[in-house]
Amino acid sequence: MQPKTPDGAQGIDVSHWQGSIDWNKVKVDGKHYAFIKATEGTRNKDAKFIFNIKGAKAAGLLVGAYHFLNATSTAVARQEANHFVQRLQEIGGANVLDFPPVLDYENNPGRLDKSTISAIARAFLEEVERLTEIKPMIYTGNAFAANFDTSLSSYSLWIARYSTTRIPDDCTAWKLWDFWQYSDSGYVRGIGGNVDLNIYKGTLAQLISTYGKKPEEKPTDKGDEPMTAEEKKAFQALEATVKAQAERIAALTDSRDLLKTSINKVDTRIQRIEQTQKMDIPTWAKEAVSSALATGVIQDPEGGSYDFYRLLTVLHRKGLI
Repeated sequence: MQPKTPDGAQGIDVSHWQGSIDWNKVKVDGKHYAFIKATEGTRNKDAKFIFNIKGAKAAGLLVGAYHFLNATSTAVARQEANHFVQRLQEIGGANVLDFPPVLDYENNPGRLDKSTISAIARAFLEEVERLTEIKPMIYTGNAFAANFDTSLSSYSLWIARYSTTRIPDDCTAWKLWDFWQYSDSGYVRGIGGNVDLNIYKGTLAQLISTYGKKPEEKPTDKGDEPMTAEEKKAFQALEATVKAQAERIAALTDSRDLLKTSINKVDTRIQRIEQTQKMDIPTWAKEAVSSALATGVIQDPEGGSYDFYRLLTVLHRKGLI
């Protein structure tokens, strides 16, 4: 793979093992970004994750989050992906991060073959992308990278090789790295003890251009935070419900207008009938006449014609008066 460039953007990665970090000192020491451990396996949550995310962002560093994978099957890999995404929800979702969510896959406790390792990685990555709508990236070691096949080549690579003289090796899936973790024993102000050091393939300006949030994208308060995938789905469902209700209201309005037109026609017909031969109210029409009076369809029931009373009876039986 390619060597480091002299002006490559420098950063670190941390977990609870680094304890309490003074992120302002880290920034002053020339570190511009941090990958921060969020979760491991199906249950473990890094105790310093939220503190580190908030502190690094407040100090002006670009931030990313990673999950340490333990899965030995695709089913468990998907469970771990869900655990990771749920943890990201605690900081506002994956969209709050500057970098894509990271899969840390670097060991093989189950002694799996290469095809199974690649399948497990795909299961995790695809599930994270399904849940967040963001394509993740992969972290792995120089030797372990040889286990992955070309189905993973489209994912950005963050690779570990601790050396001042040797570059990461080419492998089946990748010939270039995006981030290189070149030391696990670095010293950075604001951190007690050693810390991992990383370099980006390009300059700081290129890093910011590729991963930095545009000013209008940065959340200013809770109401301005970008929606998560779950929130987007809920919002889309709400939009569909509102649209359906609007269409129903429009249909009811049309029906109401049609009913008014029909009533007006009935009123006109009644007036015409009233002008024909008049008679006393028949016994069979009395209930209909009472309903017509109650609803205001007629004012004076006396002296109507046979057709008049028959029409009122028909309207009453149909439930129109």
